[in-house]
Amino acid sequence: MTRLILVRHGETEANVEQVWHGSADAPLTPRGQRQVVATARRIAELHREHPIQAFYVSPLPRAQSTAQAIGAAIGMEPVVEPDLREFSIGDWEGRSFQELAQVERLWQRWQSDPSFAPPNGESPIQFSQRVQRVFRRLVERHPGQTILVVTHGGVISNLLAQWLGEGPGDWARWDPPNCAITVLEKRDGVWHPVLVNDVSHLRSAGISPSPLAGDGT
Repeated sequence: MTRLILVRHGETEANVEQVWHGSADAPLTPRGQRQVVATARRIAELHREHPIQAFYVSPLPRAQSTAQAIGAAIGMEPVVEPDLREFSIGDWEGRSFQELAQVERLWQRWQSDPSFAPPNGESPIQFSQRVQRVFRRLVERHPGQTILVVTHGGVISNLLAQWLGEGPGDWARWDPPNCAITVLEKRDGVWHPVLVNDVSHLRSAGISPSPLAGDGT
């Protein structure tokens, strides 16, 4: 049985400011740093229950800093996988969600044309295809193993929408809070949820989950 553990990075300044950073980066907030510590402890518990054999991380610093703490807790070094990076909107990154919605009508454009890509960015179709390719590759590389992936909200919500939901357009229903943990198991060729966007480890540590920030962070 193949087991996949997905972790979103800790809260960043961009999450708090409601800014789309995508392939750019922003440092973790103090709350984000506390989230990471609690998440590392929880992943260490899961590792004792089902040993992790493969560990991958996005190339972006916010994910790597999260993965470093987890790696220290489980005694593993993550492998950087470039295709785990966040959804990029190219020249429009660094702008607020409000501005993207009101000025560029970004979500309205995507609803009518999912092939639309901002200048030097990706379209929803391109992003969804990338997400499917990278997870298919990782799962084929590690059949019957437990795989840990530290990545981004857009990546996780897109994957869950495609594997558990109604397709890429269903992503908002699966959008994870910062440092949420998802566990999936593949049995008889079908992915089954064990945990989906769980943040109980944060609450039990007295850390409030971050408000959802949407895609691109």
